Amino acid sequence: MRIEKIGTENHEKTVGIAEFQNTRELTQNQLIQLVVTLSSDETTIQLLNGLLISDEIHLLSAAENAINAQHGNYMLSRSLDVEIIVFASAQRQIGKAIEALGVYDGLGEVAAVVLGSDAKSVENTIQKLAEKIGQEIIPAFPPTMERLRRIKKQFEISNTEISAISDSESIESQMAALSRCVVSRVSLVAIDS
Repeated sequence: MRIEKIGTENHEKTVGIAEFQNTRELTQNQLIQLVVTLSSDETTIQLLNGLLISDEIHLLSAAENAINAQHGNYMLSRSLDVEIIVFASAQRQIGKAIEALGVYDGLGEVAAVVLGSDAKSVENTIQKLAEKIGQEIIPAFPPTMERLRRIKKQFEISNTEISAISDSESIESQMAALSRCVVSRVSLVAIDS
């Protein structure tokens, strides 16, 4: 679990990022109902397909961009939770964003972004998610060839792009380069708004 303060002085939020193994085999509807139950005026939750998240920075960037869009009056959606998935997916269309990174029946790895007013409430919400979904994966979003392949395909990132940034052929270096490419695409959604 990673917890950080993001936003500006006037619009500061605490964000929590985690990945869970869906050992309880919750369906899409059960995951959505869990979010509805745990969300409040003070707490925003977005669950995503963990297999398509490059690392914590990917989701921190999406959350930061969503907050900036909310306070800059250029949101593509009506709610912060949807705005997070729009940015995380690097899609400008809500339907495509949910199709790309949304949860579905049989999903094994579930990523979570929790926004709240303070670290304690965000941490408590993440712990409640873990109780209902399954064990937290530590470290979150571990680098694997399968994750690398899926993310490259989803975000249309070429080997040439990764080679231009990566300093070695190791999976860790490749994933770090991939994350930088993904974060640049996430930020482009804001520029295109």
